[in-house]
Amino acid sequence: MNAWWTRYLPEIIREWFEGRHQLQKTIGNTGWLMFDKVVRMLIGLTIGAWIARYLGPAQFGELAYVISFIAFFQVIPDLQADGVIIRDIAQGRGETPVILGTALYLRLFFGVVAWLCASGLMFIMHPHDSQLLLLTVIVGGTMVFQSAEVVDHWFQSQSQSRRTVLAKLVVYLFSNSVKVFLLLDKAPLIAFAWVMCLECATFALSLSVAYHRFPTDRQWTATFSQAKTLLHQCWPFIASSLMITTYMRIDQIMLKEMLGEKALGIFAAAQPLSHAWNVIPATLVTSLAPFVARKMSLDEKSYTETLVIIFRLFAIVSLLGAALTALVSPYLIEFLYGPQYQLTADVLKIHVFVNIFIFQGTAQTLWVINNNVRGVNVFGTFMAAAIGVISNLFFIKAFGVMGAVYAILLAQCTSVVIMPCLLRKDLRMLYIRAFVPFSSNRM
Repeated sequence: MNAWWTRYLPEIIREWFEGRHQLQKTIGNTGWLMFDKVVRMLIGLTIGAWIARYLGPAQFGELAYVISFIAFFQVIPDLQADGVIIRDIAQGRGETPVILGTALYLRLFFGVVAWLCASGLMFIMHPHDSQLLLLTVIVGGTMVFQSAEVVDHWFQSQSQSRRTVLAKLVVYLFSNSVKVFLLLDKAPLIAFAWVMCLECATFALSLSVAYHRFPTDRQWTATFSQAKTLLHQCWPFIASSLMITTYMRIDQIMLKEMLGEKALGIFAAAQPLSHAWNVIPATLVTSLAPFVARKMSLDEKSYTETLVIIFRLFAIVSLLGAALTALVSPYLIEFLYGPQYQLTADVLKIHVFVNIFIFQGTAQTLWVINNNVRGVNVFGTFMAAAIGVISNLFFIKAFGVMGAVYAILLAQCTSVVIMPCLLRKDLRMLYIRAFVPFSSNRM
C-alpha cells in the first residue's frame, strides 16, 4: 500500500514510487522531520531576534558566551552516538533495549559530571562574576535533561519520527510563549536562561509520554559490555566533536575575552540566520542514515552512487542558500535586529558561506559511520581546531569581529575537505566523482 502523500503527486512520479515502500517510508519520515525543524527554526529566529533586540548586543553577548562555554562540556554527555545507535538498531547489531538502555544511562551519568565540571570551571575563570556563574549553572542543567533524546533515536531507527514531532512542537511553542511573556514583562537576562532549562525538562517529559505509546518489545537495560562497545565506537566521534566545538565556538569565547560582550553580541546575532539552513542536512541525514546503511549491507556500488548523489545535492543546496542569504543580509538584519546590530549584516554575508562546508561535513558522516573509519576525522578536526585557535588570535587582532568569520571559514575548510581528502584516497575519489565533470566515465 502506497503512502498517503503519494496521491498528491503527478501521475508519472506516483507510478515511479509504486512498490518502493522503503523509499516512501524514508521520504515520509524526512517530511515529518523537516516540518518539525522548519517550524522550530522560524519560531526560533523570530523570538531569538526579539530577545537579541531586547537585551542589546552586550547582554546578548553575555548569554552567547555562556552557551558557547557549555557547548564544550556538552560534547561528552551527547556521546555523539546518534548515527551509531540508529545504524546498530536498523542493521540488527545487538538487542535494541540493551543498546538504548545503555546509551541512556551513559548520557545521564556524563551529563551530571559535565554539569558540575562546567560550573566549577566558570567559577575558577570568573570568581567575581556571580551572574556568569548563575547563568552557567542554569544553562548547564540542560545537559542532564538532554539524555532523554535517546528515546528519539528509537523512533528514528524505526522511521517513526512523526510520533515525536507533535510532542516536540508543543514543547517548543510552550517555551517560546514563555519567552514572549518574559519579553513583554521586561524580565532580566537570568529569566531567559531558566526558560532554556525548562524547555529541555519539558521535552524530556514529552519524549517519555511518546515512548509509552510506542515502546520496544522489552524493558530497557544497561550492560557493561554494551557500554564498553558503545564508548569504543564513539570515542573518535567524541574527540572529533570536541575539536569541532573548539573551532566552531572558540571564536565566541575569544571575542568576549579580547573585545568584550558587545562585539560578541554583534557576531552571535548572525549565527542563527547563518545556521538556519543547517536544518536541511541535519534532517536529511537523520532519515537517510537507515537507508544508506541498508545500501551498504546489500550492494557496494549502489551505496557509492547514493553517496555521490547526496554529496552533490548538499553542495547545490548549500551554495544557493548561502548566496541568497548574503544578498538579503542588510535588509534582514535591519528588519529583525534594528540599527544597533548594523555591523551584523557584514558578518552574516560572509559567515553564511560556512554552510557549504557544514553541509558536506554532515553528508560525510554517512560515509564515516558506514565505512567504520572512525579515526579519519580525528586528525583533520584536531588540525582545524589548532588552526581555529591560532587564526582567531591573529585575525581578531587584525580585523576585529570579521577576523572571527575568516577564521571559521579557514578551519571548516581544513576539517571537512583538505585533511580528510589528504588522509583517505577513497573519500577523495568520492569527491572527484561527485564534483569533477565526466569523472565517472574515466574511473
